[in-house]
Amino acid sequence: METQADPPRAADVVAPGAPLESTIGGPAAASSREAGPGGEMTLVEHLEELRWRIIKSAGAVALGFALCFWFNQPIISWLLNPALKVAGVSSGSLIFTTPAEYFMAALKVAFFGGIYLALPIILHQLIAFVSPGLTPTERKWAVPMTIAAALLFTLGGAFSYWGLLPICLRFLVGFAPTTIVHPMLTVGSVLTFTTLFLFATGVVFQLPLILLGLSLLGVVNSRMLTRFRKFSILIAFAAGAILTPSPDLFSTTLLAVALIVLYEVSVVLIRLAGR
Repeated sequence: METQADPPRAADVVAPGAPLESTIGGPAAASSREAGPGGEMTLVEHLEELRWRIIKSAGAVALGFALCFWFNQPIISWLLNPALKVAGVSSGSLIFTTPAEYFMAALKVAFFGGIYLALPIILHQLIAFVSPGLTPTERKWAVPMTIAAALLFTLGGAFSYWGLLPICLRFLVGFAPTTIVHPMLTVGSVLTFTTLFLFATGVVFQLPLILLGLSLLGVVNSRMLTRFRKFSILIAFAAGAILTPSPDLFSTTLLAVALIVLYEVSVVLIRLAGR
């Protein structure tokens, strides 16, 4: 007795030229189920999101740049103070040797100032971009770490401005015998030296956040960092000798001690995070 076959379902009909995977639940079918609201983003959508986050960060930097350039005179005067005090000269004693030197120095200061002012927004955009790949536990650290990064950067700059910078300048300027030469500081050289010094120290002070982030990703833990303490002290003094422009022992030791303190703070934070 012949049995009549069931009529083919619409889902089983293969359109001419359609890939075979779509009929057996392969990658094509899986990707079609993930499309739409709540599904995974495609590579093009990821790149589009990245583009807009870069645009927002660049806009924040541009706004900070404009603000710092508008107030460039008080900012430059503040940045020049340590060098002026060390050299024992007034602000009118500084010179510039090319017509565009002061203008270019003002642009440089405004650029770094714009990055500093936009730092919270840049970090927020970065964390928002990577947050879909983070666990809920890792996401809850996003806002505190963003705030902490800005505060640590400010703390590093303050430590450099009132601590390291005067010591380094005093050594470098005082190294030259005044009976032979007399310091004639230019605006561009002093501002470049001071701005890069402040920024470098601000970046170094991100050490606790870097180690905390690595611990949240499972790369390091508190026990590992505790065992590594002796080596960290050696690395701190080596970094202090490399990062400080002047070779005097005091400034090198001062930065090394700051790095050691930051390392110990990192260990405490990682323990509090349960890592």
